[in-house]
Amino acid sequence: MSITSLESRQISPNEWLVGIVDDDSDICMLFADALRGIGGISIFTFNDSLEALKHFTNNKEKYILVICDLMMPGLNGLDLVKKIKKLSPKTRTMITTGYEIEPRELHFDIMMGIIDRIIQKPISMNGLRQEVKNQINSCQLRINKK
Repeated sequence: MSITSLESRQISPNEWLVGIVDDDSDICMLFADALRGIGGISIFTFNDSLEALKHFTNNKEKYILVICDLMMPGLNGLDLVKKIKKLSPKTRTMITTGYEIEPRELHFDIMMGIIDRIIQKPISMNGLRQEVKNQINSCQLRINKK
């Protein structure tokens, strides 16, 4: 999907945006299909982190969650979520990875609130749906407190 078609797509004013960013288009589609039944969200998929960042920048007030692969060409997932959190600290971020990582590798980024959740691939689609619901609920609770 090109950025032009993404920008022209109508978004309901009552819907939050969820972005899925992975250089593997099959993963994007699999994750998007798994999340389609969750009410109140519109899902956008990106195979290019720079396109995702552009869309996020233009719609940051509507984004509730970004799910991002850690290892991607160009702007990697960690650098992308750092930019996202700088633009919108309220937006939740989930990093996905198929690589074995030591918890201490990303400990600082978790403690600083840059990464809200790390998901090890493969993940069941029911597990993904539940994690996304948890992140959305957490964000909505924080917004409602303000």
